[in-house]
Amino acid sequence: MSVEIDQSGKVEQLDTNTIVALANDFSSAIFISASSKRRLFLRLRSSKVPRNILYPQIFAILIFLALKGLRTFPSILFIDEEYTGKDKIIRDLLLKLIKKARAKWSGEIRFKLVGKQSASHKLAWGLHNKTLKTKYLKTNEIETLKYLK
Repeated sequence: MSVEIDQSGKVEQLDTNTIVALANDFSSAIFISASSKRRLFLRLRSSKVPRNILYPQIFAILIFLALKGLRTFPSILFIDEEYTGKDKIIRDLLLKLIKKARAKWSGEIRFKLVGKQSASHKLAWGLHNKTLKTKYLKTNEIETLKYLK
């Protein structure tokens, strides 16, 4: 079983909400508000982590949080290429978080252009621009900070 993952409203855009959605046979999404992102980055301002690494790390954490609530875990994750050249950062942190939560997971993480016709893009965009009225998960900066340690 595989799943595609897409983001609407980039993590670093502090004036808009961010939705990370995954879809194929099932769907799930995670939401972080613009105000929560601003508070998160205020807390991380003194961090020694460079911004160009921090954004992909937060993206990986949001992916993990969207996956965390699933009963059955997909064997292949197709992640949209949101942060060109940062695939290794996203993969490494995501694998670390998944292995910690599900010690026996032996799936794959692949990066590709998901495209506007994918179910994950339609879900992320629909939730972001509020044309979809689906219940979805919410997260906050405290939960996100927990996984950065």
